[in-house]
Amino acid sequence: MAQADGVVENGNGAAVRSDLNAQLLAVITNNSGATEPSTIRQYQFWYDTNGTGQLKIRNGSNNWEDVGSASGALVGSSTSKLEVTTGAAGAASIYPAGDTDSGFFFRQGSQASYGYGFSYSIAGTEWLSIDAQIAGDNSSPSWNWRSRNVSISSNVANDAGVQMTQSGRIVIQKDAGWVLGLNRTTSNGDVVLIAGQGTTRGTISVTGSSVSYNTSSDYRLKENVVDLTGAKSRLQQLLPKRFNFISTPDRTVDGFIAHETQTIVPESITGTKDEVDSDGNAVHQGIDQSKLVPLLTAALQEAFAEIASLTTRVATLEAS
Repeated sequence: MAQADGVVENGNGAAVRSDLNAQLLAVITNNSGATEPSTIRQYQFWYDTNGTGQLKIRNGSNNWEDVGSASGALVGSSTSKLEVTTGAAGAASIYPAGDTDSGFFFRQGSQASYGYGFSYSIAGTEWLSIDAQIAGDNSSPSWNWRSRNVSISSNVANDAGVQMTQSGRIVIQKDAGWVLGLNRTTSNGDVVLIAGQGTTRGTISVTGSSVSYNTSSDYRLKENVVDLTGAKSRLQQLLPKRFNFISTPDRTVDGFIAHETQTIVPESITGTKDEVDSDGNAVHQGIDQSKLVPLLTAALQEAFAEIASLTTRVATLEAS
């Protein structure tokens, strides 16, 4: 341990040499001692040997700041470590140059809703964190990329982006409302959830032996409900075709042309005929053929009613 005042006093050769050696030893050992040096200057080092040991430096305001610590003896310690303040998004613990609100800062269990971990901020805004939630399992850390693009976390935030949770769910969100969820299930239940503005509109669910593709149909979601009439006449306007797709010339299929069907069952078609994007590329129409089922069912019912009526008339004529 050695401390000195940084000044070599005038004297004879031996005294100057002794004083100079003392000043050099103080520099080499970073003014080590259990108490701070008696002479203090800006940007001066001091290794505090009291307790676990702490290397400190005087800042531009001539106050001590911690630089690092070593557990055990200053020389020969096998447990050296760096110790910094926890900091915050706007006051990083480790930062580049003078940009104090950009860099790494750290979390401790005493901070609300967080366990131990660290975060990275830019211009005072937190963008990345790796931490363990106090309310959950601290042995399973979560990774939060707070760029509003990706969040891997045990929590589901309201920001637009993608979230992957430790419970086995992937959620894609937009404008604080989720649009698509992929959900882990152990046996029966929804594995895909499709939403609009945060409200479920449809699901893909599984059982032990089958898959169901579901769209919202609860009566509580509907109004102005009336019977479907004139279905047979509308059905006869449909123009089913046989064709192949250009990409699969060797495979002929049954189906419909989107714009021909759109005038009859418009809810079954998406897109606009001959639509192109800003670059002139085709934006193709699509069809949900399941939307034709109500019309087919109503048309069959009308046909069955006519058949029943005709059967009765034929039976009457035969009887007379």
